[in-house]
Amino acid sequence: MLAAVVAIPLVQDIWFSFLPSDGRTPVEAYADPLSSVVGRLANLIAAAVILASYTALVRGPDRAVLDVHPVRPRLLVAAIARSTAMAQFYLLALSAVLLFPVAVSGSPEAYFGSLALVASAWLGALGVGFMVHLGGVWAAFSPAFASVLDALRGDNPRMQAALIYAPGVALLLVGSSVEFASMGLSAWLKGWQWGLAWLLIPSALGLAAWACVGALAVRFYVRASLLLAEIDGAWARVEEAENASEVYLERWANGKPEFLRALRSGWRAHRLYATGGWILGLVVALVGWNDPAKAAFWGAGAIAWVAGVSSRMAASDPVWLDDALGVRQGAVMGARTAVSIAYAMGVVVPVSALLILRHGGAELVAAFGLVALAVLVSACGAWVANGWRKQAQWVYSAMALVVWAGFVRVLG
Repeated sequence: MLAAVVAIPLVQDIWFSFLPSDGRTPVEAYADPLSSVVGRLANLIAAAVILASYTALVRGPDRAVLDVHPVRPRLLVAAIARSTAMAQFYLLALSAVLLFPVAVSGSPEAYFGSLALVASAWLGALGVGFMVHLGGVWAAFSPAFASVLDALRGDNPRMQAALIYAPGVALLLVGSSVEFASMGLSAWLKGWQWGLAWLLIPSALGLAAWACVGALAVRFYVRASLLLAEIDGAWARVEEAENASEVYLERWANGKPEFLRALRSGWRAHRLYATGGWILGLVVALVGWNDPAKAAFWGAGAIAWVAGVSSRMAASDPVWLDDALGVRQGAVMGARTAVSIAYAMGVVVPVSALLILRHGGAELVAAFGLVALAVLVSACGAWVANGWRKQAQWVYSAMALVVWAGFVRVLG
């Protein structure tokens, strides 16, 4: 929340460039860009809630405790949903902060309409997320989906494919409803009163989905534990063979035990950051093909996310581990910083190449700025990991948001 308050003045020119500076422009003039911005924010909030519902329902810590006891699935899932809603409520408060410039420079009705759209998406994501994730367990066991899951699963066990793609299916459903709701917001701000009712589409979808959750919980909540056991068993066999193989960039670590340890930790526990960095880098390069400012903006955000791997490397380490291994804290922090920078190169290389080769020497400053940003946020992540461990990713997220906003502001 505090990071959002600090960041708003720094990025307001990009996020809300369409808002009037004198407050006299009628709301109809900027209804379309406002609804687009709010629709994207609503989808981002919905994605966070959907992923949180997956963690709470499928991979939450309650399963390990409750699996050995008889449970009443309908009541248990309802309790998990309440807990998830309380844990994710801060997203609504965060949205109220992020959208506050609309109330100051725009109009109060536009501000509260925007908040209503975000809240509707939040509620819709909660209901749809629980329905789809329980439905994913049904799809994993259903013979009718076997061929589809085989086509989608890649290197994953077949049954895991249903759980991997379930959040995407949920976001597709909620995102479609958010698109209609954002159209309704725009129409309402232009004077069509029925557009206000369209803001309720995501929440109505969520309530309809929640009506199915009770029956799905009775049939598939307990069976999800059997599914997870099969998936974990399949991955255990894969990891036994993989542990003997070379990890990403391991050849760079000859004679450097701290660096080798950080590379192995990053590759085996947080591989998403290594592969995701290159994917994000290519996506940002495509998005900013004709717009260097957009490439720098989203490239910096992607670097801040990838560099977060350094803040997560110590989360599972006991506090006494480094002393027991006899390693130096400075060397450990340096190794984590170096690994994080190497992962961030997946974004830096394609985006910098685009800025320099496509847009010319005028963008050299932005390209070097991305490299400097990768070094700075990687060092920040390694530093907070040393002090906060399990909470480090939250501390890092706040720092990275402010650094990202400052980077965008400096580049203008």
